[in-house]
Amino acid sequence: MITRRQLLAASAASASLAVAPAVPAAPDVLRFVFSRPLDNPRTQWLIRVYTQLTTELGLGFAFVEVPPKRATALVLLGEVDGELGRTFDYQLLYPTLVRVPEPNNAVRFAAYATRPGLRFDTWQALRAGGVRCEYRLGIVELERMLLRELPATQVSAIPTIVQGVKKLLLGRTDLYFDVEEAVGDYLYFLNPAQRHATSTMRQAGVVLATTGHAYLNASRAALAPPLAAGLARLKRQGDVQRHLLAALAAYKARL
Repeated sequence: MITRRQLLAASAASASLAVAPAVPAAPDVLRFVFSRPLDNPRTQWLIRVYTQLTTELGLGFAFVEVPPKRATALVLLGEVDGELGRTFDYQLLYPTLVRVPEPNNAVRFAAYATRPGLRFDTWQALRAGGVRCEYRLGIVELERMLLRELPATQVSAIPTIVQGVKKLLLGRTDLYFDVEEAVGDYLYFLNPAQRHATSTMRQAGVVLATTGHAYLNASRAALAPPLAAGLARLKRQGDVQRHLLAALAAYKARL
């Protein structure tokens, strides 16, 4: 027989369970790296895009700022979940990475010069002319391309666009190789005096035209299709372009 005391105890326990606040489970957080620093407007653009995408998938987003060459190593080791942007063929270099099939944007690798008449036409012409070529560290595609096509004595690397452009203007290199939009952003945000100082610099040819994609560690492969579908939808809605314009405007305001 259930006593009155037992009934009261059971009712009290039920009541305490009923009023206990539910603690929501913390969202799974995707940690991303990128080949550009946190304050770069293109980094801020992709952070805005992928924060919206992951939020819509019920996931969290975190950006981890590391040097470009370390970024891929962290993804391969599974210490972070993905890279915000690398080229389509980056997967050929690191086949265990999973490419998000929908591209973030179009990407072109270009050569820049100050010497009148100097152009990038063929690698053979650069080899024959002893042209001194430089690329920015962390752009693995350019690194492998230049070292494959040219003698090591004709190739050097630089950590930042600022240093690459400065060496080019000083005549310490003949051609500077980088991502076209990165150089375009750098030149766009210069003040008038700085822009005048770079007036002799011009694009000397396009090395490769491709697309940029997010990449995931293999353990996150299942997220590639929903991220791709979401990214395509954000493009149609105009959100991707809106995020880009907002990131560029915020960067210009900081300057």
